[in-house]
Amino acid sequence: MSDVNIAAHDDAAPVVPPATDPSPNGGDGSVVVRLVTEFGEADITVPPQAKWRSSARHALFTNGDDLGWARSVLSETDMKAWLDLDPTQDEMEAFFRAWGRATGNRAARRSRT
Repeated sequence: MSDVNIAAHDDAAPVVPPATDPSPNGGDGSVVVRLVTEFGEADITVPPQAKWRSSARHALFTNGDDLGWARSVLSETDMKAWLDLDPTQDEMEAFFRAWGRATGNRAARRSRT
């Protein structure tokens, strides 16, 4: 999959390729997703899920721990932006819905009963 740039809004424009390669790893299949919160917004480069460590997948998919996921998966710059923007549950879910649309993946949290 090529790098894409998308916004984390349900009413977002269609996915379009960026004018330049936003991936710090140069075309490795990363996608750029805009995180929008009440504190601002930032374009976050998300590496392909196949490159995520087991602990990152567990943090996000099992525990819903976006901070643990961000610390493990994102670059230092993007992780700092994630922490600074401090997304709510709704904002985080919008981000991962947009990521899912771009990649065909689902970041669904398993319910903890």
